[in-house]
Amino acid sequence: MSLAFQLQDYLDSQAARAAARQAERLSRDAFIQAQFPVLNTRLLELLAEAVGEHSRLAIATTPLVENVIGRSFATLGKTVIRVTATLGAGAQTVTFTPRLEFRETDQFGAVDCTIDFAYAPRRSRRDAVAASLLAHGLQLKGTASAHLIVASAGGPVEAGVSFFESALAALLLRG
Repeated sequence: MSLAFQLQDYLDSQAARAAARQAERLSRDAFIQAQFPVLNTRLLELLAEAVGEHSRLAIATTPLVENVIGRSFATLGKTVIRVTATLGAGAQTVTFTPRLEFRETDQFGAVDCTIDFAYAPRRSRRDAVAASLLAHGLQLKGTASAHLIVASAGGPVEAGVSFFESALAALLLRG
């Protein structure tokens, strides 16, 4: 078999592999575009349930658009969520900011958690949860279905209301 014939087989195989990669990437991008806002909404629902209703507690949202480079979509809508407690002289705010991130397998986003006040963790379970949230935030992961994931000592777990109740109590109720 001549080199020319082998070369054509090689080029055909490379083209087929590139087409398959492109199709896979477009499928992943479609998943991300659909699931990113779903998880953002789920985060808001979890936080609203964890916070509850009280005149000294508030949840505020700010819709933003993230510019995207290197994907098949140019922008991605997201919502920054702020939980504010007015317990003393001033308000204290915990902010959750989603973003694209592809650091780990099946990961397509992260949620950073920041605070606008001084915080020194104590030796309690809820302070460990709060410290972990501040240090690592949340991950948006999935391929067939999307999940809000928390890094924990026992391995990654899906974030739930009790997780946010513990973290927010540790951060905001410092009596």
